[in-house]
Amino acid sequence: MPLSAPPVAPELIRVIVIEDNEDDRILLLRQLKNANMSEQIKFISDGQEAIDYIQTHTEALAQSLMVVFLDLKLPSISGLEVLRKIRSEAALAQVPVIVMTSSNDPKDLEACQTLRVNKWVDKPITFDTFSRAIADTFHQR
Repeated sequence: MPLSAPPVAPELIRVIVIEDNEDDRILLLRQLKNANMSEQIKFISDGQEAIDYIQTHTEALAQSLMVVFLDLKLPSISGLEVLRKIRSEAALAQVPVIVMTSSNDPKDLEACQTLRVNKWVDKPITFDTFSRAIADTFHQR
């Protein structure tokens, strides 16, 4: 059964998880529950759906969004394209993005660095790597 969360109004979304791997989403949800943020998450499993959601809710997200967890290998549109969309929206350009990927392509890493990714987390993901990425991201702010 796919992971689903109750609908949350865009103005209350603090975390967006753009990830099509169910196991990674469950692991991340567990970590976010520890941070008391499990009620304010939007899960998206498709690149086009992510872009559509961002375009539709940019202003509301600008007021509440704290972090985006982004897989680079998504159905329909790549995570890099989603990242470009996030960075192209002035209201969201400074939102921390944590990339989670199995890619070992140096071009992906270079593109992510150019697009100011806050953290790169190699897959397979563990509870410790998620914890460290979250802690590092919020200590930078």
